[in-house]
Amino acid sequence: MGILLIEDDELLGSGLCLGLTQDGHVVDWAKDGMEGLVALETKSFDAVILDLGLPRLSGLELLKEIRAKSDKTPVLILTAKDAVDDRIKGLDMGADDYMTKPFELSELSARLRA
Repeated sequence: MGILLIEDDELLGSGLCLGLTQDGHVVDWAKDGMEGLVALETKSFDAVILDLGLPRLSGLELLKEIRAKSDKTPVLILTAKDAVDDRIKGLDMGADDYMTKPFELSELSARLRA
């Protein structure tokens, strides 16, 4: 599965890239919202893992942009924002799934497969 990871945390991003690659996925990593938007405009992905607290363009702004372009790529939000209102807002804006940090890689992989 081709995955676009949009995550600004270096340690978490490199760990996710390694773990997802070992799980058989091909991972492109964008480190801010604008880089993620450009990646989505230039390449097709099977899924997006999206952090919300991104520099240059927030995760929710990015999600709004890609859904406004009728991009149906499945988006899994992976964030530290764990309030019910945050989860509802993310899902209502077009995310397909929502996970909070900290998380288990095995659960993230299962959600991507689903």
